[in-house]
Amino acid sequence: MQYYVTGDKHGDFYRIMQQDLVRDEDVGIIILGDAGFNFFLNENDVKLKQNITEHTLCTWYVVRGNHEARPQDVKGMRLVYDDTIDGYVCMQPEYPTIKYLCDGVDYWFNGHRAAIIGGAYSVDKWWRLNRAGIYDKNDPAYKKPKRSGWFWNEQLTEDEMEQIYLDLGGGHYDFVFSHTCPMAWQPTDLFLSAINQNEVDSSMEIWLDKMKDCMNWDVWCFGHYHQDRLERPHVEMYYHDIENIEDIYGRWQAYNNGIEVPWWLNKSPNYYMGV
Repeated sequence: MQYYVTGDKHGDFYRIMQQDLVRDEDVGIIILGDAGFNFFLNENDVKLKQNITEHTLCTWYVVRGNHEARPQDVKGMRLVYDDTIDGYVCMQPEYPTIKYLCDGVDYWFNGHRAAIIGGAYSVDKWWRLNRAGIYDKNDPAYKKPKRSGWFWNEQLTEDEMEQIYLDLGGGHYDFVFSHTCPMAWQPTDLFLSAINQNEVDSSMEIWLDKMKDCMNWDVWCFGHYHQDRLERPHVEMYYHDIENIEDIYGRWQAYNNGIEVPWWLNKSPNYYMGV
């Protein structure tokens, strides 16, 4: 199979559905979180999954974002072994080409070992809750995403972070596919001016700083911040772009051999600060 990487879709697949590659059964597309398959938790999700299943032949591999339910919380989800990528994924039998990658697990994509780290904090958390009339964590509705569109377990727990550190630390990975990114790489120029950053929970990004230093990795790809660009050498942010992982990997292998990346690729203002 040929594997491609893209960013947040939030349920809008119009742009990517224009690509011929979605009609190729030998293609796998990795979405770096917030695909939008499990957001409404009602018939809207069903219609989207049915549309994707009926009109595409590729396989969709989904990293968990923050604006979506955890796969294990979705009705009918099963844990199945995918021998194509050598690991267990979550899947609903009626949508066999949509597969959810597990947090803290490594998979093999065409011989490339990739570590998966999903989840993030929603900066619009309290806006979503307040819009639904929820102002208190003790309100029974606090953990009911159908009311607010916010998922109380969007971030990894402390126990999950500790276990992932033990499971992935020390390993070598050709790729890390995550939703958010380590604190050191946060694209502060993309932060929303209306958000008070002092009220944002950055615990996952702080922990990811620790993760990036305890793993040996070649390329780190993430989404979440709605931009397509090179954030640092060997670090790429995805949104609308879709790119073959062989091209991504080859770009940075060439860079290691002294070949600069193409000038026309969009680079972060912090690109030259180093990893």
